[in-house]
Amino acid sequence: MSLSRLALLVSTALIGIGLPLPAAAAPAPATPREDSPSAISWLERAAAAPDHVSYHGTQIITSWGPHGSSSAMLDIVHAASQGSEISVVGSTSPDAKSFVQRASDGERPTVDGGPLALLKATYELVYRCCTDTIGRAAVLIDALRADGTLAARFWIDKATGLLLQRQLFGADGKALVRATVFTDLKIDNGEFLGHLPPMLPGGVEPVGLGGVEGLRSQGWTCATALPASLQLYDVHQDKAGGALQFSYSDGLFNVSLFQQRGTLDPAAVAGFATTGTPGVHVRYGIPSYAVWSSGGIVYTVVGDLPPDLLAQVVDAFPHEQPARVSAVQRMGTGLARMAAWLTPMSALSWKLG
Repeated sequence: MSLSRLALLVSTALIGIGLPLPAAAAPAPATPREDSPSAISWLERAAAAPDHVSYHGTQIITSWGPHGSSSAMLDIVHAASQGSEISVVGSTSPDAKSFVQRASDGERPTVDGGPLALLKATYELVYRCCTDTIGRAAVLIDALRADGTLAARFWIDKATGLLLQRQLFGADGKALVRATVFTDLKIDNGEFLGHLPPMLPGGVEPVGLGGVEGLRSQGWTCATALPASLQLYDVHQDKAGGALQFSYSDGLFNVSLFQQRGTLDPAAVAGFATTGTPGVHVRYGIPSYAVWSSGGIVYTVVGDLPPDLLAQVVDAFPHEQPARVSAVQRMGTGLARMAAWLTPMSALSWKLG
């Protein structure tokens, strides 16, 4: 699948305007720091809930950027013993439906795709007591930056521990940059998926953080930390195509950096916008992309960062003035192979943990 086709498939799932989010109860006054263990306890419950609770629901993901807002609506059927069948509502493409297997025991716990350990290490987590959303009683948890600004809010279902809604805020703590919300949810612990759609692409093997030094010695760019407190927490490699995937997060925002040897084919980024950094091509949405080549490596950044933070991440990597590329050199850039890792479903499925 080409990267441009991937973007087209994702765009078919977009709703042209941002959707209003359920009204939240006014947050209670800040509780003492010692109340934070309550927040951590609820977030741990939210990370574990999909292993025990089956459900069927409609979820909307909305992202706000420099060109307005875009939203994707998902139909999710989740069986705790199996995983999730996810469909992009309104799309007829076979790539817009897939099965995401639940992580095996021992895997790192996540909340809406963000590693819980990084969330606890990066932000102050504050318990704000009781509220409700989509007609269900919930607790409200705030994540605060070191300067006290609001970074995120979590609505966690009291009855099941499922995450009902999450909001991410910009650096000022006021501007909403991303939101994930269930608009309806039916709990069904008897849920079983009898006819599973295709699983996400395979053939990707773990390298782990222990392999980073070896990759550096081979000439790969292996940053252990990026701007905006993003930390490297995992590395994978596609053995067939040779591409590497470096996974970064601060517990809220998630970024995958793909690297593969080759030269960027301009045709692969047709329709992308250019930036102030020569040779960098971007497309904002769900998720956002930044693509460029430097030193014989094609870099592809895919994630849910707001545009200003995405630009900071891109600038943290090597760049060189792009050269003219011949038709022969355009072959084998690897973008198509990397895009195969990121069908519309796999581009969104990281959020399921």
